[in-house]
Amino acid sequence: MKLHHLLMGTALALVLPMVASAQTLPEGPYIGSQIGVNWLQDLDFKTATTTNKVKSKESIAAVFEGGYQFGDGLRLGIEGGYSLHQVDKISPALGNPIGDTTTFTLMGVVQKEFDTGSAFRPYVAAGLGWGWVDTDNVGPVFTAPYYSNAAQDNFAYQLGAGVAYALSPGLDLTIGYRYQGIDDLKFKNENPVYKTNYSSHSVLIGVRTVFGSVQEKPAQATTVVAPPPPPPPPPPPAPVAAPTITRNFTVFFDWDRSVLSADAQQVLQNVARDAKAGKIVQINVAGHADTSGPSDYNQKLSQRRAEAVREYLVSQGLPANQVAVEAKGETDLLVPTADGVREPSNRRAVIVFP
Repeated sequence: MKLHHLLMGTALALVLPMVASAQTLPEGPYIGSQIGVNWLQDLDFKTATTTNKVKSKESIAAVFEGGYQFGDGLRLGIEGGYSLHQVDKISPALGNPIGDTTTFTLMGVVQKEFDTGSAFRPYVAAGLGWGWVDTDNVGPVFTAPYYSNAAQDNFAYQLGAGVAYALSPGLDLTIGYRYQGIDDLKFKNENPVYKTNYSSHSVLIGVRTVFGSVQEKPAQATTVVAPPPPPPPPPPPAPVAAPTITRNFTVFFDWDRSVLSADAQQVLQNVARDAKAGKIVQINVAGHADTSGPSDYNQKLSQRRAEAVREYLVSQGLPANQVAVEAKGETDLLVPTADGVREPSNRRAVIVFP
């Protein structure tokens, strides 16, 4: 659905620069209707061996809508749509093309309008629902004597953008564009069985009535008072105390791991904060391991733990050349244990501001 994402992104890019300030619209239920011109993209009727391209004439489309409008420009509603397209051309041609295609849709719709400080309010909209496509004597297709008379339904979606104009606080005139799609329509009861996708474009004009009122804030009474005497000159500023910072931190690791946990990352964010506040120019990081596993392996593991701490501190904005690392391996245990003991307190990295 890359095309649909592009259409929505374009609509947002057009309206977002015009947002001026928070608006207050009538809040309450609404009803409306739209009518306009609909262009149906060519339908590819595909069997296992044959594809016929059915081209249709543009037609009139109608939409009926209802729902609830919020005072901030958000609208939640339901739309019912109808269009009827007469067949114009079928290729490859097997005879004189006839027939028409009828489409019904029922959509849940969300729409957002944007205040411009005037009666004009741009909007973007999207909808999800269901669509029904009915072919009435469309043909000839596939073979010369065959005409399609079938109905199929599937999941449908739509995207739209346009502008509303306030004729009055509760009555809007709208004009906009709408793209609508229904994918994977499989006509399984036809002979031969075939499938197609439905895509259409519409330009619609409509009216909408909101049965609500603007929620105005109550006016506040004003009292005229005499101006106060000029204030005395401010006292001299108090000397700024040096920030209090922590100079020793410890983070812990899972067994045989050098990956920083969420808790460890939170500690290291505090390290970076205090280092910047205290203008620390040298940070020492010592990696440690418990006594489980070979000592030479634990030496390398403690090195990886110290380096993981340094990489995270650098990602928080500290210069790499100010963070020194060393590997302690199994030496300098926080909790003395015998060889081969898994002790969580010994699997750590210690960060010190010298």
